[in-house]
Amino acid sequence: MTVHPQISLAELPDSSQTHVDFLDSTWFRTHGQTRELPAPEDVRRLAKLQKTTLYPVRFEDLGLVVKFGSHISVLEAISLWAVRRVFRDRVPVPEVYAWRVVERKGRTPEVFIYMQLVQGPTLQQRWASLDGAEKLSISSELRDMVDCFRGLRDGEAEQVIGSLCHGPAPDRCLEDLPQLKPFPARSVFHDWLSWLWRRHVPDPQSIEDWWRDLLPDNGPIVFTHGDLRPANIIVTATTPAKVVAILDWEQAGWYPDYWEYCKARYTASYGGEWHGHIDQFLEPHTVPLEAFDFYTCTLGKF
Repeated sequence: MTVHPQISLAELPDSSQTHVDFLDSTWFRTHGQTRELPAPEDVRRLAKLQKTTLYPVRFEDLGLVVKFGSHISVLEAISLWAVRRVFRDRVPVPEVYAWRVVERKGRTPEVFIYMQLVQGPTLQQRWASLDGAEKLSISSELRDMVDCFRGLRDGEAEQVIGSLCHGPAPDRCLEDLPQLKPFPARSVFHDWLSWLWRRHVPDPQSIEDWWRDLLPDNGPIVFTHGDLRPANIIVTATTPAKVVAILDWEQAGWYPDYWEYCKARYTASYGGEWHGHIDQFLEPHTVPLEAFDFYTCTLGKF
């Protein structure tokens, strides 16, 4: 019998806090007595110098990177914290050091996540130069890591499809959709997806949904990264290439077991080599994929 690691809400950092320091992290143990983390205004200033708004700001001398903006959520920091706490080196991720939430009158707050600067090229940058054996080795490493974090289970009695903190799912395929909320069961989530594309008619049930039956209501709800693609995987610059870290956990949360596979296919260039390589490290879910593709396309998310 497989024993799954669990994490409960009581173990997680408090997402309502606007100023959080992880004092047991490497940065505070190394620099905490002599240095302070860059203030948000310093991060903004360096971002202008680096001329970047889409990518994190790098403080090379501190081994630090800061991801910030109104589109950033503390949920990403909490996911990073949880993965590192539960799995350690088995699922390598940047260590999170702190977060700040800066309120702005009449505007969306800005979130600053301070984390470890992981050196190395992305898998996207190295993919074309890798030989077949290296690509298979990378896939094997990824499969082991994915199996690890997919084994995580919610320690709460009431399960949800949603964020790690039991809020609405942060997946970009679902953002801004009406009545998005934490869903208490796969069947409720699937019924919501089915309702979405039919909701504009007076009687949505009058339109038959052939794709609803392709989404299985039975099956586990598992912890999911939600954006597994080469740009979010850091590898070594040396040969043979090895996985160094998995980045960008901003869409992570509790989802049906097929969701990771569907999202990986969704983000891959159709017909590209990576698109065909996904089955090497993720269990295929081809039937739910058909429904996923229909719903995302119908909802304008494709």
